[in-house]
Amino acid sequence: MRRLVKVLLVAGLFAVPAWAQATVTETEAAKAVMQVIQEISQEHWGLLTPEKAVDFIESLNPFILDVRTPEEWAETGVIPGAVKITLTELDQHLNQLPPKTRPVLVYCKAGLRGELALMYLKTLGYKNVKNIKGGLTAWLNAGLPVEK
Repeated sequence: MRRLVKVLLVAGLFAVPAWAQATVTETEAAKAVMQVIQEISQEHWGLLTPEKAVDFIESLNPFILDVRTPEEWAETGVIPGAVKITLTELDQHLNQLPPKTRPVLVYCKAGLRGELALMYLKTLGYKNVKNIKGGLTAWLNAGLPVEK
């Protein structure tokens, strides 16, 4: 949970980039966080449209991670093959995650929790992590399949 809280705090730095750059000290931890931020921003935040997410799934066979709540899973179903771990419990289920070399596709309902999960996974050392732009809502609006 502490790691997740740290990632969420880092996410707060995005709200005021000038302030964040002015107050970050040159520690190894600060350098690592800034490297993750730079990598993510250079990759357009790792966002994939639902259609590009389908290509990502078909070409790389990623670990698919749904970070929504159990109520949301029951209401709308999940992308076929997705592993369900809520964002708030992600740090308690690290043993369910794949090796850091395997690509990961993460999503939530609309995109924000997926983005936080992406940042958390990048902080843990995952290199190829993508988030579905617009989350499962966009996936469903594109007419793509889910399973109950």
